[in-house]
Amino acid sequence: MPTVQTRLCLSEAFDTFPTLLCADGCCMIDRRMGVYEYPIEIQALFFMALRCALYLLKNDDEGKECADRISKRLHALSYHMRSFFWLDIKQLNNIYRYKTEEYSHTAVNKFNVMPDSLPDWVFDFMPTRGGYFIGNVSPARMDFRWFCLSNCIAILSSLATPEQASAIMDLIESRWEELVGEMPLKICYPAMESHEWRIVTGCDPKNTG
Repeated sequence: MPTVQTRLCLSEAFDTFPTLLCADGCCMIDRRMGVYEYPIEIQALFFMALRCALYLLKNDDEGKECADRISKRLHALSYHMRSFFWLDIKQLNNIYRYKTEEYSHTAVNKFNVMPDSLPDWVFDFMPTRGGYFIGNVSPARMDFRWFCLSNCIAILSSLATPEQASAIMDLIESRWEELVGEMPLKICYPAMESHEWRIVTGCDPKNTG
């Protein structure tokens, strides 16, 4: 082991979520897109990596101990993602009626998200049948953008339940013009408009509307 790695370890932090905390610019898009904290793309890859790790571990005492810890993390992660990152018409209506400043364990609005933060486009975008994993969820912040790769990985890795997987495909079919159009598949929807792309992406013209 190189000297620089001696005594190097990941320590416990104050982060209480089973998701993986990330810095900005950590996903497949090569520009800053306001993607940070708990982006769906990283969480879907993290879930898949944990599932793969279970098959690669040796069947010895050390491997079993690690497998137990991975299984617990997978259970917590899948519950968190399926509960708080999933958006369909029912959940959209629930968020619209959220009460704020709820702090007990019985709080429905666990991330204290303001209903006014719902973007106008999401109401027109969401079909009656269909749903998807939104881009990000953290305290007082939800990124409602559609990210293609992460939702596809969620299906491949079984992060999405069979019902959620069908709903994602229903959404793509219902919103074919917006999500596919004349391209194979759009990475992110909707595209940034006005001066937002200047501030967030460093004036990258690929991310204009």
